[in-house]
Amino acid sequence: MPSPQSRRRSGRRFAVRSVLPIALSLVMTGAVAGVADAAPPAPAGGAPAGTVFTNRDLPKNRLAAHAGSGSAFTYWTTGIDRQRRLSTAAVQLPPGAAPKGGWPVVAWAHGSRGIADGCAPSAVPTSGDRDEVSRWLDRGYAVVIPDYAGLGTQGTPEYFDTDTTARNIVDAVRAGHDVADNLARRWVVVGEGRGAAAAIDLARQGTRMQGPTLDYRGSAVSSIPVEFDTLIGGLGPSSGSMPAGVAADILFTLSAIRNARPEVKLDSFLSDTGITWMNRAARLCVDDLTDAVAGTPMGPLFSSPLSGNTALIDAVSSSHMIPLRGFTRPVMMTQSLFDQNVVVPLSLRYLNDARTADRRVSARTYLAVNDQQSDALSDNDIRWFVSRLASR
Repeated sequence: MPSPQSRRRSGRRFAVRSVLPIALSLVMTGAVAGVADAAPPAPAGGAPAGTVFTNRDLPKNRLAAHAGSGSAFTYWTTGIDRQRRLSTAAVQLPPGAAPKGGWPVVAWAHGSRGIADGCAPSAVPTSGDRDEVSRWLDRGYAVVIPDYAGLGTQGTPEYFDTDTTARNIVDAVRAGHDVADNLARRWVVVGEGRGAAAAIDLARQGTRMQGPTLDYRGSAVSSIPVEFDTLIGGLGPSSGSMPAGVAADILFTLSAIRNARPEVKLDSFLSDTGITWMNRAARLCVDDLTDAVAGTPMGPLFSSPLSGNTALIDAVSSSHMIPLRGFTRPVMMTQSLFDQNVVVPLSLRYLNDARTADRRVSARTYLAVNDQQSDALSDNDIRWFVSRLASR
């Protein structure tokens, strides 16, 4: 067992040469289509992060179950270059009058969905995320559902960058308080997959990011995709096939980095087939890309091992680091032992190291008979954790 470190960096400890029991979480949010279309290119400098740019009421057919009202809005946030960028989000409220002090807020931190503008959560809601939003509305929470910078707005989505995603979430919550005037200051993040990585990062620096008007209480997460650069660093001409969801997420990540950071010169490590797949990943959403890549060996995509591209590996390592200690707020981490969305041994090691390194970390693991039972156990623990943090 490695000694705890202040941040979990991905080591290159295994190569991807055959099918891996892994699928990185591919989840998204359910906002409303059309808001991003109204947003012009971001001017130099932009406006202060967390500022609302446009806002519209959500029609009833765009509301999740148990919602009384909601709004979709465009807001200013920060990109990977630390420049102002426009992004989109939604906020949904329970029916009836807000409690004294306002509705406590849950920010739903979704995972990757695709990098084309048409894949924005506001344009392509999923039943899973509708269910997640509905659960928290039914429990008496307002729910902020952010898109991340570049998804449905100008630029390339930067969901591969944990710090940027964390900033997008904070800015969406801040903007949501201007859109809905009956929200409480206190807020909690619930994250899954890539969103879980950002939610964990917020447990370390959310209190510094949020400013004086918000009261961030902590994060609850599931399916944490640790050591992602190990996975990418093991790819090369000898790589075999892997679960379609994993392959799609790899393609999204590599295509996003290829578009956002041309200096990594990814094309020199790709075959003609690989370049074709990168272009497909840039325009297809998750369902279509997952179906298309199912059963496709990864090896033919590469002309040489990606481990030789130090700029690429450094980009993934530096942008997808997940904190191991130094948390300023509590964080609950849950993990099913049968989770096909992550490399379970690596996630379990991370949970153990984080729990040892920082007293603010609590962890739950589930040996359940199926995914449904694991999800129910995780939801029950997270519901209790969020309720305690929100003082309900």
